[in-house]
Order: sequence, then structure tokens, then C-alpha cells
Amino acid sequence: MLPGLPPPPIIHPPVPRRVHVSSLGRTERIQLDRAQAHHVRDVLRMRTGDELELFDDAGHVAAATIEQCDASAVVARIHRIEQPPGAQTALIVASAVPKGDRADWMIEKLSELGVGRFVPLAAARSVVRPGGQKKVDRWRRIATEAARQSRRPGVMQIDPLISVDEFVPTLPPPAVYLSTEPHATPLLRLSSAIVACSSVAVLIGPEGGWSHEEIARFARFGLTGAKLTETILRVETAAVAAAAIIAAILAAKPSRNVTP
Repeated sequence: MLPGLPPPPIIHPPVPRRVHVSSLGRTERIQLDRAQAHHVRDVLRMRTGDELELFDDAGHVAAATIEQCDASAVVARIHRIEQPPGAQTALIVASAVPKGDRADWMIEKLSELGVGRFVPLAAARSVVRPGGQKKVDRWRRIATEAARQSRRPGVMQIDPLISVDEFVPTLPPPAVYLSTEPHATPLLRLSSAIVACSSVAVLIGPEGGWSHEEIARFARFGLTGAKLTETILRVETAAVAAAAIIAAILAAKPSRNVTP
């Protein structure tokens, strides 16, 4: 390099396209399902010999090359599979469902933030109580696409609708419910408890808030009331903000090497 000239730009290799499969397993070759084959072949216009990255629901990631790409099938040859990260704290978000398409936005952002499991809650003051498999399937598609875009490990699990009364007894500590009460603990002050456990759950109530009976049930099962701000937040805002704070706390947690 001649004196006075700027250094040459650093050229990074292209990031391979990311494609979801339900499970990678231990096979050397994998045939994409009809929807993913259509996306790879007809939307992305990929061809035989192109490289891609496969990821599955459990968090495995594989480097692969397209071995067959035609109207009959798209088949990829797997070169190596990376195992899911070990010893991570699982984040569970259980929330009342907001109105309209705000729920779709919430699912997308929670998936991007690395939430492991989303549980739609039917609270005493819930207005929206989506039931049936159709809604769950839609949210799973949104979560999967967000996982592909954000390059997170795995896909956020979507549970069917459950009542607060049924869900609360299943929670191991620490579990937190968002509260607007003056004595509620700021969520950031719970950092030590959050990083010390293998999983943490945060509950977000409906627009009308938690009922007195639900708050009493939380206390009976050892849940901690926590607050985000001094203002009243929409359901989806509170869910995403709480998940972002906890994700940031967990990201600062010292990593531990785990021997398989």
C-alpha cells in the first residue's frame, strides 16, 4: 500500500440464504418441503451448487449446498451441523392478546428478541381470546419468518390459549407479572434472580389490567410484581419492552462452556 492512501476495503463473504426446516436430524441430505422448495427455487432463484444455511426448531444450524433444484424437488447436501447453544436461560412471555394486527407485530418482535416460548393468556379482563389452531399456525409462521430474518437460534414455541388460573401453577420461579402498583419492583432490579435461573417467565395483562383475584393468585404462587415505567403501556409495547430488558440482562450473563 502506497503512503497516504487509505487501506483497501474489507470484503466480507456473502451471507448464505437462511432456510427453515422442522428438524435437521442426522441425515447427510435433506429434501425441502413444498413451501420451502418453492421459496428457494422460484422466489430466491437459487440453483444447484448454491450454498445455504438450514436451521430447525430446536436451534441446530447446518451449512449446506443445493444438490438438486428442479420442478420435482429441492435437495440440499449437509456439510456440518452446529449444535444449539448450551446452558442458556429460557425466556417465556405469557401475555394477554392485543386487538387486531398488533398481536402479529408482537409475535414478530418477541421472536426477533430470542424469546423461547410465547403463551397467549385468557385473563379475567381479556377482550381478545383467540382460539383454534388457525391462529396458532399463523403465529408460528410469523415466528419462523422472524427467526429466519434475525438469524436467531431455533424458533419461538407458540402455545395454545390458556387461562391465567391454569397457567400460573405450572410456573417455576422466578416468574414476574407486570404491575402498575406503586410498590412494584423495577424490572431491572431483578437482574440477579433472572441470570441465576435456567428459565424466567414474564406475564403481561390485558388493557384493563389484572383483576384482584389474579393478583392474589400471583402472590399465592410466589410471583413477583414488577414495573417497566411510570406510564401505562399497551399490551404489545409492554411485552416487547419486558422481553428486550430481560434479553439484555441475559446477554450480559457470563457464558459457561458446556461439554456435550
